[in-house]
Amino acid sequence: MARPLDRTTYRGLWAAVPTPWTDAGRLDEPVLRRNCEKLAAAGADGIYTTDSDGEFYAIELDAFRALARVFGDTVAAAGVDAAMGVTWSHTRGTINRIKAACDAGVPNVHVALPFFMPLAPSDVDPFFEDLASAVPEARWIHYAHPRTAPPLRGADYARLAARHEQLIGTKLGTSDLTELADILLGSPDLAHSVVDPTMAPAMMLGAVGCCSYWFNTLPRWHRAYMDHCLAHRWDEAMACHRRLMGWELNHIRPLREKGYRHGILGKARGALSGFLEDSGRTQPPYRPVPASLQRSLREAFAAYWAGELEQERAPAST
Repeated sequence: MARPLDRTTYRGLWAAVPTPWTDAGRLDEPVLRRNCEKLAAAGADGIYTTDSDGEFYAIELDAFRALARVFGDTVAAAGVDAAMGVTWSHTRGTINRIKAACDAGVPNVHVALPFFMPLAPSDVDPFFEDLASAVPEARWIHYAHPRTAPPLRGADYARLAARHEQLIGTKLGTSDLTELADILLGSPDLAHSVVDPTMAPAMMLGAVGCCSYWFNTLPRWHRAYMDHCLAHRWDEAMACHRRLMGWELNHIRPLREKGYRHGILGKARGALSGFLEDSGRTQPPYRPVPASLQRSLREAFAAYWAGELEQERAPAST
């Protein structure tokens, strides 16, 4: 079983393992196991699955349960912290996924507010009350995805944290530094994690971790970047931040503008270095980035990250 985390132990660099699919559209269990083992061996502090990079939005409950069993067994054997995304479009679906994760030995769960139809602000507290009474052993990391509503602010998190010990932290997807400051300064008792594009600035403000897609591509480089943040080596951290943002703005933003999002982009990024295994398949109706665009992206990646790739492939120092 993965250890239950709390507000003092949820921190560090977390890798978003992609969900690998077979030709028949089923979970590729051996690939998932090997990828989790690779991420743990590369120095991830934790591994999570079934958020947007794990294609949660296209995984029905029976497939989720099968994935949870494989994931739970693998992370337990690897001895790494773990979490599962349990977001769904309604409360019962969320609770069913929380129970499946806990049954598989993963009590730490990423919970976004139900998607498609925004909640009224008055619905937020009852939603968490329902989760607390249904699965009290779970530990929540609120997945504050910008597409779910209403957005929670620092005062909201402080109120929920005082009411629910199960709420241990957040995964903050916003890139608005004013919003991040409001949350980080307004609810300092929680363990706040952010995402790759805001890692260094947000950790300067008090974030304690990052939920990362980029660790799947350049794990050694990204581990060093996180270690700069943890040691408060801000000049080095900001140099890494500028490097990553230069890549994202010039080479990933054009794909977003063509309509590619979430798990589709996650698999496109992950394929660039070959660190993880994956067929590149995604669940319909969402299709992979076309081969021609992926080829161009790979060429740009090899040029932009040439020095970092050389370091990634060098033998580890002893």
